[in-house]
Amino acid sequence: MRIAIIGLGMVALADALVLARRHSVTMTGPVPDRVEAVNAGQFPLPDPGLNAHVAANALNIRATLDTRAALEGAQMVLISVPLRLDPARGTCDTTELETRIALAHRMCPAAPIVIRSAVPIGFTDRMRRALCTDSILCVPEFLREGAALADALAPRFLIVGERGPLGTMVGALFQQATDTPDLPLRLMGPSEAEAVKHFSQTWLAARVAYFNELDSYALSHGLNARQVIDGVCLDPRIGTYANNPCFGYGGNRLPRSTGHLCEVFGTVPAHVVPKLPAAGGARIALLASKVLERGARRIGIYHPEGEAMALNPLAELRDRLAQAGADVLVCDGARLDTLKSDCDLVIAQRMTPELRDIGDKVFSRDLYALN
Repeated sequence: MRIAIIGLGMVALADALVLARRHSVTMTGPVPDRVEAVNAGQFPLPDPGLNAHVAANALNIRATLDTRAALEGAQMVLISVPLRLDPARGTCDTTELETRIALAHRMCPAAPIVIRSAVPIGFTDRMRRALCTDSILCVPEFLREGAALADALAPRFLIVGERGPLGTMVGALFQQATDTPDLPLRLMGPSEAEAVKHFSQTWLAARVAYFNELDSYALSHGLNARQVIDGVCLDPRIGTYANNPCFGYGGNRLPRSTGHLCEVFGTVPAHVVPKLPAAGGARIALLASKVLERGARRIGIYHPEGEAMALNPLAELRDRLAQAGADVLVCDGARLDTLKSDCDLVIAQRMTPELRDIGDKVFSRDLYALN
């Protein structure tokens, strides 16, 4: 089958690398460097199994900047474009995605159009009505950053937002492309599939917030937070996964889903989801007070991936400390030596190996560091 993938990000690359073992895949997006990299057999995807996968498989993948050329003759279209989030409103701008869907439908009217972006609940039904077609369906992804290829090769389940024959066909194609063809498949309505994505992401955000609040309590009352967490997680209903405290959930995925659900609940009684953003703010406020108590002359914030951006708890912590009059320096991995020499206290989301030599002046809530 000839498959066109609109998008060059993490999800699009993981899908392409898996599907291209059996199908002809053409990727497209407005990023020349990535197009060149894909055509050179170099896939900008941070996953430890990437090189072995590429070496072991004859992958039929090419990329182009020309979206129309990518869509020509496509028998299936996957769309994974980023959705811009308005952090103040918690809403996503779907304009670009709508344009891509309309173009794909116009050029490939017989091809299923599979939405892989985390769209608002009700979006797929709205697009079906607008374009007078039932061939648009939502297949949400559940890939972890840093392990996207591994998760795409061996997913634990598959959700397809279409109950009829089209859903069965698309589900079978995804199943056959993985290394676990007997994985559980659930066919459901488009809006239900969209809701699964957002509620699962928000559950993860709630779990992060829960263990962070546990840690905040322990930090404020002189308790050993790790001992409490280890004891709590002995209950198999809770489990030992995703229990290491941090500064808060960031990135785009968890805040986007949490913000969307806060918006769509409307008048529906809700007491957990709407309070998650407030829980994040309270966590940052407490951590800032604990940092300021140290009385450091200059505070460094270590952000290995680069400058702390919006929706990142490190950025919120930086801003709060600066507002309190602290001298704050944000450094990435390239300027770590400057951070070590010029700062009296270094804030790090995780205690990574390169910080071991200054462990006595690192502030981190990483209770399971380097385990």
